Amino acid sequence: MKMDDNGGGRPQAVSNGSPGSVMRREYETAGAGQRLWLKIESLVNMLTTPAFNPFYYLGAICVFFLWIILVSGLYLFFFYSITAKGAYLSVQSLSVNQWYLGGVMRSLHRYASDGLVLFMALHALRCYMLDRYKHWRWLAWVSGIVIAWVVLIGGIFGYWMVWDEKARLVATLSAHLLENVPIFGLPLSLNFARVANLTDQLFYIILFIHFSTIFFLFIAILVHIVRITKAVIHPPKAVAWALLVMLLVLSALKPAMSGSSAELKLLAETVPFDWFYMFIFPLLKYMDAHYVWAFIVALTLIAALVPWITRSNRRPVVEITLSNCTGCELCMEDCPYQAIQMRKRTDGMPYPVEAVISPKRCASCGICVGSCDYKALNLPDITEEGVKASVRKHIKELNEAGAAGPRVIVFTCAKGAWLDEKGDGRIPGMESARAVNLPCIGMLQPSMLSIPFEKSAGIDGVLVASCKQGDCHYRRGEEWFMERLHGHRPPVVRKSIDRARLRVVHLSSVEKKEFIEELSAFGSSLGERREK
Repeated sequence: MKMDDNGGGRPQAVSNGSPGSVMRREYETAGAGQRLWLKIESLVNMLTTPAFNPFYYLGAICVFFLWIILVSGLYLFFFYSITAKGAYLSVQSLSVNQWYLGGVMRSLHRYASDGLVLFMALHALRCYMLDRYKHWRWLAWVSGIVIAWVVLIGGIFGYWMVWDEKARLVATLSAHLLENVPIFGLPLSLNFARVANLTDQLFYIILFIHFSTIFFLFIAILVHIVRITKAVIHPPKAVAWALLVMLLVLSALKPAMSGSSAELKLLAETVPFDWFYMFIFPLLKYMDAHYVWAFIVALTLIAALVPWITRSNRRPVVEITLSNCTGCELCMEDCPYQAIQMRKRTDGMPYPVEAVISPKRCASCGICVGSCDYKALNLPDITEEGVKASVRKHIKELNEAGAAGPRVIVFTCAKGAWLDEKGDGRIPGMESARAVNLPCIGMLQPSMLSIPFEKSAGIDGVLVASCKQGDCHYRRGEEWFMERLHGHRPPVVRKSIDRARLRVVHLSSVEKKEFIEELSAFGSSLGERREK
């Protein structure tokens, strides 16, 4: 038995079983919600290709919207009058008198802010649906909740600055909420009850809060990505340009305009409502402000605790054999969650540094095993030698069975299209193929891949089935493998391997039919090659 390093101190069995049996125990069949989500993403892939699928860049798109909001906001600030009388007129003047630029900037500011909320919600939902929030990802999840509230607060105070009837409504409702917090004295809503109470100082405070949220937002984003190696914070240029064009077209078709000027002496008949930022206010119609606060706090705490409420057992973390470590730093470069760091040598070996593992950050993905050419790193339950032994076992089975069709060894990602549910490597209907499941295709070490290509193996070809391009469950595993395959990232796959006998396919877990079709097509091409 081995103690789990996830902070819970739970005992965890370490198995030296086959990769297939380990993956079968670890990864359950995807739920209906997850399958539906992946189906939707597959449909989008047909329109955009995986390289430009916006679902794979939701977080980066949020950052892109933030830059639009920042640039457009700075432009608007240059013309903004920080006074009770001038706030409305200065904003309205931009939309009417400077529609060709100021109006466009205001519309971009507005629609990018709405887009930010929408894509943040999609980003959170996707992480939840695809089980990308537990264990080593808890910090990103919790900081994401902080980011969401900072964005909402900034947006609400941004509405105040326009000072039309909608702004007055938002100000009154949010002041009513705030005055029910014990730290405030006199009711804040009195500021909007009489004209005499509406001072320039109030608008300076509003502006300060609105601009301060940008500062806190970027700090929260830094925390959000602090444990991520090579975080993707910019969407592909084609996606960015497409989003910008969409925002510009929307700004032209429906420019953001102010409502009627906020008149404290008059009662507004109708006020347009923005569900992106004001969704919490309708609760005040049905419950007391104290209960609304209780609801907000409870909802936030429950959301923040989701990674622990739904937590499952973790697989054993990677182990290091220091006597084999050469301090090459490749494992540190490839680790997706900064779970490996280098430190000064401690064992007297003739290398300046050695790798050290941070167990709580380790995802047990095996990517570092794929990057190590010296057998210094291993997953306790899926060792490098265990994988190689499984490959040789499958080769022996295929040769002894004397299958008529081309013999194929398949390396699959456990989050991809094929999961070895029985743990024996067999694929129903494909007797001349055997599969080896890996936690991530990034674990596929070149020395593992080369075994089926040995002259004595008698194998016709190798199929590598990874997850979708740009959507690796462990962020970069598929990308690192492809770079090793093409000789751009060490350890590289030997050039002597016949690429005609090697095929790589990228499929999600809901594309099992496509997996069988790809394997059949590959077998047919190998059969034609054999006949020649």
